[in-house]
Amino acid sequence: MRFEVAIDSVRGIGKRYLSNEGHIVEIDSSLEAELNSIGISAKLFIEGILEFISEKSSTYSFFIPSKALSGECSNVLDIFELWVTFPNESYQKFLVVIINIEGNAQIFLLKPELYKDLSEDILSNLANKYKCLDIIMPFIYRFVVFDTFNAFKRVFDTTFEGVIDIHGEKYLTTISNSKKALMWKIDSTNVRYVSNNLIPIELLRLLG
Repeated sequence: MRFEVAIDSVRGIGKRYLSNEGHIVEIDSSLEAELNSIGISAKLFIEGILEFISEKSSTYSFFIPSKALSGECSNVLDIFELWVTFPNESYQKFLVVIINIEGNAQIFLLKPELYKDLSEDILSNLANKYKCLDIIMPFIYRFVVFDTFNAFKRVFDTTFEGVIDIHGEKYLTTISNSKKALMWKIDSTNVRYVSNNLIPIELLRLLG
């Protein structure tokens, strides 16, 4: 399963939109549901995709208004691969990183191999401003998990990294002296950044 967008090509994958420049863009229903779940307008998302493709750059970012999220942690970073199909049946695959915080979204479009550098910038910025961040994926992208952990270790002075048991579940974790931690429930689609009193006691006590 993968997320798809078709430009000026009718493929029967989902709803169609007319862009500001007159392109017919079809977005698959599972992708639209993913965007809706994090408060992102499919129409505004599509306009950003078209700008990225027209610029022919390796990275691109843009801001759009979004719906503020609620839950245990309302700061969300959603990551997924996107396949864009063109009329001649050629396609382009790239990584989408959406940060939704306090009803404002920043969207990054980039080659997957560039994520490791972007993740370091994101963690350095957000982890110093917020107590928590949920990094979610619709599918398990293991390169995202491990690149995120490696970036975290480059940004913070970590004192422990390993697999521990939390409430009967296995988690890959790392924690710093400044009480910032990263947690990934093994084989899940969620990586969570937490700090201070949000860190589970099972991990916090490893600081000594």
